[in-house]
Amino acid sequence: MIDINSSELVLFMAVLLSAFATFLTRAFPFYLIKTYKQNAYLKAIQKHMGIMIMVILVFYALKDTKLHVYPYGANEAIAILTLIIIHLKFRNALLSIVTSTAFYMFLTRTII
Repeated sequence: MIDINSSELVLFMAVLLSAFATFLTRAFPFYLIKTYKQNAYLKAIQKHMGIMIMVILVFYALKDTKLHVYPYGANEAIAILTLIIIHLKFRNALLSIVTSTAFYMFLTRTII
């Protein structure tokens, strides 16, 4: 027979309870939405999520830009123009973000 003391039993029960709680928080939303009908507002958000994330990233990246110190935000402006051009040409958010970020890093390390 297995000899389990009270501290091991408490530890086992805590792990079991946390595993159950984790499973419940992962599975419960799927149970709730199995009969859910999507409304037009959520469909619009889903359709435009990529561009919304890009706008948030652009504003976050520009928050520390010093326009009164050399190079006066030139790196950021060139990277944003690159982002806009690539996104309008390919309509791929990931490609736009990665390319403009790489171009910005290239500018800050080599040219300006």
